[in-house]
Amino acid sequence: MINWFLKFSSQMVVSLFIKNTVRMNIGDIKAIIFDFDGVIVDSEPIHEKAELQTCLEFGMKVPPAEWENFRGTKLEDIFSFVSRKYGTGQEPIEKMIEHKIDLYLSLALSELQLLPGVNDFLTSLKQSGKYHMALTTSGRLIQQEQILNKFNLAHFFEIIITSDDCRLGKPNPEPYLITTKKLGEQPENCLVIEDSDNGIISAKAAGCLTCGITNTFTEEKLKLAGADVVIKKLDELWGII
Repeated sequence: MINWFLKFSSQMVVSLFIKNTVRMNIGDIKAIIFDFDGVIVDSEPIHEKAELQTCLEFGMKVPPAEWENFRGTKLEDIFSFVSRKYGTGQEPIEKMIEHKIDLYLSLALSELQLLPGVNDFLTSLKQSGKYHMALTTSGRLIQQEQILNKFNLAHFFEIIITSDDCRLGKPNPEPYLITTKKLGEQPENCLVIEDSDNGIISAKAAGCLTCGITNTFTEEKLKLAGADVVIKKLDELWGII
């Protein structure tokens, strides 16, 4: 009983410390950095469908459960892992990536939708003039440009970082370190909005404040990954920033 109480008390202290840390530093936020897939657009199911189909067409049957660990990661990392585990290890990764992007765009340009409230939130945030706005995505530029154009989103963001700009992808901190450097801001002055555990880990490792959004993963999983706060929809951010 005593051990349980001590464990519970310790968890409460850690929880309060995180909440107070966010509250104390929130006034120092100068930039808000958005992930794209699963935060701005409801694209994760389409990505998974295109990636699974690509694997099949290159001779690999991969269990869909594997995609729980792939969220937010670069295609190079996904297909390299799949090739080693389910293929020969010699599959042409770049050709797989090109095929996947073609499949994804053929579906996304007709089926993809913005997540609810995204356009209104981005418009209001931009009009407020309070924060720099940036986008950091694991997708390739050729893919993301077409989706940004489809929804007329590019003008919201001062900086757009894709996997083409990074040698290492999420959960490595490099994508967010590159973004904050291009913004000219310190990581601790940047709030990152992410839907995946890999994205949260990446942003935290870069030194940013992090906000998880439960479009893809549960609140519990996002907090375990290190999210400072977790929201269900973007307009809840107005109670934080």
